[in-house]
Amino acid sequence: MEKRAFTINIKAGAEAEYKRRHEAVWPRVREALRRHGVRSYSIFMQGTTLFAYMEMEGDFEESFRQLHQDPASVEWRDYMSDLIIRDENMGFHFLECVFRLDGFEPHREGASVRHEASR
Repeated sequence: MEKRAFTINIKAGAEAEYKRRHEAVWPRVREALRRHGVRSYSIFMQGTTLFAYMEMEGDFEESFRQLHQDPASVEWRDYMSDLIIRDENMGFHFLECVFRLDGFEPHREGASVRHEASR
């Protein structure tokens, strides 16, 4: 299971409409997410910045690419396009994982970093 987080920015003044549309995500969009391996997907909002967390089975890049091409996903993206600030990455800005409690160690290269409280 791959875990990924990313940010998306929406247009100023679009916050209420973004929330309203996500109160009723189309069933075919939910089905497309599941069909392409998404097992968990949450979106959080602070102002015009969205933080999304996704857990996906299989190869993330390939599954995400297929999801991105799914007709239901394309239609939803078009529906949301008046609210989201798009760029060369379609507005998705993936984040680097730097800590997980479940034992995954994202940083193994270079010197170890210690916090004063751990000494």
